[in-house]
Order: sequence, then structure tokens, then C-alpha cells
Amino acid sequence: MVRIDPWRVEWLFLLIALAIIGLGLPFLHSSATPGEFRRQLAWLAISLGAMGVFALVDYHLWIRHAYWIYAAAVALLLLVLFMPPINNARSYIRIGSVGMQPSELFKLALILALARHLGKRENQHMLHGLIIPFLLTLGPLMFILMQPDLGTALTIPPILFATLWASGARFSHLFGAIVLGLSSVWPLWHYGMKPYQKARIFAFFDPEKYESAEAYQLLMSLTAIGSGGASGLGLGNGIITDLNLLPEKHNDFIFGVIAEEGGFTASIVVILLFLFLALVGLQIAWAAADRFGRLVATGVAMIIGWQAILNIYVVTGLFPTTGVTLPLVSYGGSSMVVTCAMIGVVLNVSQTRPTLDKVENPNKI
Repeated sequence: MVRIDPWRVEWLFLLIALAIIGLGLPFLHSSATPGEFRRQLAWLAISLGAMGVFALVDYHLWIRHAYWIYAAAVALLLLVLFMPPINNARSYIRIGSVGMQPSELFKLALILALARHLGKRENQHMLHGLIIPFLLTLGPLMFILMQPDLGTALTIPPILFATLWASGARFSHLFGAIVLGLSSVWPLWHYGMKPYQKARIFAFFDPEKYESAEAYQLLMSLTAIGSGGASGLGLGNGIITDLNLLPEKHNDFIFGVIAEEGGFTASIVVILLFLFLALVGLQIAWAAADRFGRLVATGVAMIIGWQAILNIYVVTGLFPTTGVTLPLVSYGGSSMVVTCAMIGVVLNVSQTRPTLDKVENPNKI
């Protein structure tokens, strides 16, 4: 059994997460409509509540029910494929005016399921020990690609590799799996990708040729970033933002708004905050009371850090345009709620300290 000590919370992890939220809100206010901003404030209140609940509830409770949570998330991924398409994709389940994105919930469900499976086994260093973790990940990943949601799909594999690495899997096996995964690019290109997704990749390599269509968003983003300079044009004074020339400026491309209105200074601050958040999360992981906590915290640190990198790469033209949000900053309820819930889980892991029972039975839930 483990002991919960509320006075030993890693406050730095919490403060960094709140700093990212607080820094993002003014730029969200200047890029979203008043109605969208009010809705995001409501989602933020719900998200902070979720963070508090997950921070207070012993994470072993979620580990014990991890497979049921995983099954529910996969069922929702299947259900969403039968929903009416929105922007050429079936990514949301709508109940009235409220929409939920099951792929966001699946991120947390996958972390818990992998922690439950890997935390009780010692065969990760063998090839056959990787079979179930890969099945848990790749099966639902196909459902996400069928929506199609390539952006979210790109955030899933790093969860698998991070938790396998933290559980003791051999680097050579993981490297081989990456090489094998790259071999799927050809069939994915020919049979799995939609024409507009292929066009975005062509536009990435030759943006001038597609400047009026697929590369328009990228070029406007780069223009916004370039116009911001060192100190930015000031909140609400962004030319590209004010003229509404940057599509999805309050969502996937909000980093472009930050760069234009806050300049290079604000951009670097955001990048450093995400870097520190991931590093502190990994520090919590390696100080965890047991393997379950280590795997959960590692998975959360990886998904938040990698998703932030991917989003910033897209906005700055270092990666083809794909739909992926900037965690804790972009407009959207599902992403904010799930990300805050994951942060709450890591906060709970940081409160848990080993007891004698942990030393005698480290894998007991």
C-alpha cells in the first residue's frame, strides 16, 4: 500500500502548467470571438476541476480500472465513425451543442492501459513482451486514421515508445519497431491518406505553388511570425490576426498569434515552459513510488511535450500542416479537459511515497 502526502506535491509542475494556461489566455482572447472565448473559460473551469479531482484520487484506482477505461475509449472511437462528418472528418460526438473528441480521451486511456500491463510484467526486454503493448496501441490507431485524424494519430506512437522505454524495453527492439513502422509509409500514402492530406505534404515542399490553397494557412502563419519581430505588435494589434487572414488562428495555429502579437520573446517563453513541464514530469516519473506511477508520469510528460513540439513545428513550417492543438493553449474543450486530467494524475503520482509494502511488493495495485 502507498501513503498519500498532500504536502509533497510537486508544485513546480502545477505552476508551470498554470503559467502556460495563463500566458495563452490573452492571445486566445485576441484571436477568438467573444462567444468562443466565453465557452473556453467555461471549459477551463471544468478542466481545472478535473485536474483537482485527478490530483486527489489515488492513481492506483485508475490503474485498477484501466482496461475498462481503455475499452470505453475504444468503443467511443468506433462510435464516432458513424457520426455526421464535420470539416470532412468524423472526430466528434455531439450531444446538443457540446462536442466531445474521443481520440483525446484515448490518449489518457492508453497511458493507463499500458501502465497497467507493463507495470506487472518483466518481459519487456524480450520481443514477445512487446506484442500486447503494440496491439493496444496500433488497433485503435487505425480507427483514428479512419476518421481521418492524422494529427492526433501522430501523437499516439510516442506514448507507446516512451512507456516501453521507461519499463525497460531494449533500445534495439524499439529502434527496429520504428524502422518497421516507417515501412508502412508507402501503403499509408497510397491507401490510407485522403487527397487533401497528400496535397498538404506537396504544399509543404513547394508552398509557392499551392499558396492560394493548401499552403495558404502555412504562408499566413509564417507571415504572422515574421511580422512579430522580437517584441511583437502587442495584444490585439496583430495585422494577420486582426484581418482574420490566418485560418484556425485560435485553435491549431494559435502559436502564430503568440509570435505575431508577443514576438520572439513570448514564443521562446512558451517553448521553454513546455520544455520545463516535460522535464519536471519526467523527474516526477523517476521519483515515483512504483512502476505504475513511473509509467503513467512518463506517458503524460511525453504526450504533452511531443504534442507541443509537433504543433509548433507545423505552425513554423518545419512539418506538413496537420490538425494538432497546442496543449493548454488552443481553443477546444476535449483537449483542455483531458490534458488537465493527465496533469492531475501526475500530481497525484508526485504525492505518493513508498511504504514498506511497496518495497515488499512493488507491483501490487
